[in-house]
Amino acid sequence: MFTSEILFLTILVIILGYFWNNRRFWYLIWKIPKVAAFDMTYKNIYNYYFGNTKILFKVLESLFERTKGISIVKYFPVVMVNVVLPEDIKFVFNSKVCIDKPRLMIDLCGLSEGTLFGKVKPWQAHRKVLNFYFTQQSLRSIIPIFNKRAKILMNNLSKSESKGEFNVFHNMTALSLETILSVMELEIDIQNLEEKDRDIFIKKIENKASAVMLRIFKFWLHPDYLYSLSKIYEFERKAEVGCSFIFAPQVVENIREKLKNDENNNNEYEKPKTFIRAFLDPKNNFTEHEIFDEIKTLIVAAQDTSAVATSSTLLLLGMFKDKQEKVVEELRQILGNFNENENLDIEQLNELKYLEMVINESMRLMPVVPLVGRRNLQEITLSEGYTIPINSTLMIPIFKIHRSKEFWGDDADKFKPERFEPEEFKKIHPYVFIPFAKGPRMCLGWRYAMYLMKIQLARILLKYEIDTSLKLEELEYKFSVSLNVCQGYKISIKKRE
Repeated sequence: MFTSEILFLTILVIILGYFWNNRRFWYLIWKIPKVAAFDMTYKNIYNYYFGNTKILFKVLESLFERTKGISIVKYFPVVMVNVVLPEDIKFVFNSKVCIDKPRLMIDLCGLSEGTLFGKVKPWQAHRKVLNFYFTQQSLRSIIPIFNKRAKILMNNLSKSESKGEFNVFHNMTALSLETILSVMELEIDIQNLEEKDRDIFIKKIENKASAVMLRIFKFWLHPDYLYSLSKIYEFERKAEVGCSFIFAPQVVENIREKLKNDENNNNEYEKPKTFIRAFLDPKNNFTEHEIFDEIKTLIVAAQDTSAVATSSTLLLLGMFKDKQEKVVEELRQILGNFNENENLDIEQLNELKYLEMVINESMRLMPVVPLVGRRNLQEITLSEGYTIPINSTLMIPIFKIHRSKEFWGDDADKFKPERFEPEEFKKIHPYVFIPFAKGPRMCLGWRYAMYLMKIQLARILLKYEIDTSLKLEELEYKFSVSLNVCQGYKISIKKRE
C-alpha cells in the first residue's frame, strides 16, 4: 500500500512539474479558441484512433469544415494550431522562425536528414546544393528521360484500349517511379512488369506510406519499442520487403557503381545534370545516412506527386469532356502533327498554358498533400492577435483552403480551369493556392513535377479520348501521406479519330 502511494505521488509530481515548467505554453494555448478533433462519442474516438486511412480523412475533413480563423485542435497527446487565414499562411510559410517541420513528422517518418522532413540545419545545407539541379536550365537536360519513359507508358496503355475502365494510377505510379529512378542513374524496368506483378509492387509502396500515416495518428505507437510490437509495424515491414531494392541502403552503392562504370566508359555525350551526382560529390560532405535519406525522400516525393496529380487530372478530364477537348485543341495548335516518336521540349511545354490551368485546377480540388505542418522556433503573433507559444505544431489544411467558398467563390467545389486565367487569378490571394506550399521550404521539385505531368498528359490526350463513370461529387478520399481516391482513378480510353 505504501509503495502504491509513493508511485502515485511520484507520477503526480512529474505531471505537475511538466505543467509548471511549460506554464507559459499552456497559458497562451488557453487563450486561443478550441475545436475538438471530433465529437467525443465512443464511435468517433474509436474511428479516430483505430480507423483506416479513409476514416481518418473523413475525421480530418469534418475538422476542416468546423475550423474558422486561428484555432486549437485537441488531439491527444499533441496540441495543433490550425492556420487557415491567407495572411497567417503567408507569415508561417515565409518566417525564418517557422521553417522547421513538426517534431512528430521528423521523428516518425524516418527521413530526418532529407529535404522533405529534415531538421533545419541539414535541410539548409542540402537545399543550397540541390537548388541548382531543379532550375529550368538543369531540368532541360533530363527532359529526354521524361520523354523516353512516357513513350513506354504509351505502349503499355495500348493494352488497356478495349478492357473498359482500369485504375490508371498504377500506370502513372510505375511511370513516375521508373522516371525518378532513371534520373538517379538507376535503370529499373517497372512499367514492363506483368500487370499483376506491377500492381502488387505498387501496392507495397502504398502500404508503406499508409503505415507511416497511421502511426502518426496513433499516439501509443510513437515509441519505437511499442511500434515494433504492433500489427502496423508488421504490415510496414512486409511492404518494405516487397520494394527493398529501392528503399535499402544498397541502392546507394548501386548508384555509385553505375556512375563509376559511366566514367570508365568515357561516354562522349553530355550527361544529364542530375541531383544524385551532387549527393555523391565528396566536396559536398554528405554522410551515408544523409545520402540514403535524400534518395528515399526524392523517390517518395517525386513518384507520389506526379502520379497522384496526373491520375487526378485524367479522371477529371474524363468527367468534363468540354475541358478535355479544349486541352486537345491547344495541344494540336501548339504541337501540330505530333508524331509519337518525337520528343517534347521545354519551349513547347511552356506554351501549354491551358493544360497548366487544368493541372492547377486538379491540384486545387484534389491536392496531393491535403495538409502540411510547420513548427515555430520562437513565439509568434498572428493576425487575430493570438500569440502562439514556442514549439507549437502549426497545421495548414490545404484541402479546406483550396475548396473554401470564402476564397474561391460559390463554385469552389466545381471543376473550372478558367479560374487560373491570369486576369482571374489576380483576384485570388496568392496564399490560398498552395499545392506545393510556398516560401523557403516549398516543394523543391515543383518544376520537375509540372514538366513530367505535361509530357504524360500531352501524349495521352493526343492519342486517346478519356472517359469515366465516376462523378466528382461522389468521390471519397483516403489520407496516406498523399491524398488518394478510394474508388481508384478509374478511366477508359479510346483512340481518337
